[in-house]
Amino acid sequence: MRNLSVASVILFFILAYVVQSVALPEGKAEASEMDQALATWIWNTRDIETKPVEVLQFMEEKQVSDAYLQINRSIAQSSYRSFIEKATAKGIRVHALDGAPNWATIKGATYQSNLFNWLEAYQANAAEYQKFSGVHLDIEPYLHSGWTNNYQDTIAFYQDRLLNAKARAGSMSILFGVDTPFWFDEQSYQNRYGSGNLAEWIIQTADVITLMAYRDCADGGNGIIALVRNEIAFAEEHHKKVSIGVETGQTSEASYISFFEEGEAIMNDELLKVKTAYENSTALDGFSIHYLDSWMALKP
Repeated sequence: MRNLSVASVILFFILAYVVQSVALPEGKAEASEMDQALATWIWNTRDIETKPVEVLQFMEEKQVSDAYLQINRSIAQSSYRSFIEKATAKGIRVHALDGAPNWATIKGATYQSNLFNWLEAYQANAAEYQKFSGVHLDIEPYLHSGWTNNYQDTIAFYQDRLLNAKARAGSMSILFGVDTPFWFDEQSYQNRYGSGNLAEWIIQTADVITLMAYRDCADGGNGIIALVRNEIAFAEEHHKKVSIGVETGQTSEASYISFFEEGEAIMNDELLKVKTAYENSTALDGFSIHYLDSWMALKP
């Protein structure tokens, strides 16, 4: 009888494991296998008012750890407080997202100051569990005419913004993050900040570095693994971590930019290849999916 009972117990646990594996919601198995931090951008800030339950449920199911939420100052602070409180309860950190190409100009200091003034006032009036965990800049200076017409000054203005943001984020004891394209490792600077490689400078400066490696395959010369190799090396050298971003939205650019056509299953497979390629690196800090609305609509 004793042996029969032990065998029954063992069989019970085996069956329970099988049932649990089968019952995992779609995406959970991939997230568990990935075992990496996962972030996303929320550009449509109204989502936190019009469909907060749906947004939070989706992020929880996908095991999102960080959400970059676009700041829309026309939205009541009470809406931010409510959303962040619920996100915090689910273990999701929310970062204040803002930035535009014209921030990399002499007038950009005013635009950025408006963001930080709003953020400092918000943090001062929010409970601890309602506060932003970081600030995340998406400036993209290469989309401003100064990138072509006045490259070195534009880069210097961009560096001004990042150093100012780092200081102001530090004064609030929150993380400072930056979106940066994978090809910044091909850009140099020579200005009042000295000279060097732009990608390396950003990696040294920011707390959270998100590489916009918008490709729909991991392998090959134009694949994600190859395109982020230099940034991974810089991050290892400077004891930093980077998150690798991929696109899910429909785009009129080249067909290899987004996973819109391929769907989520193929995206997860490709990201797993990237994770495997850099599994011995100290620099890889997961993945960032651009962006929430298109990810939610992405085919399986």
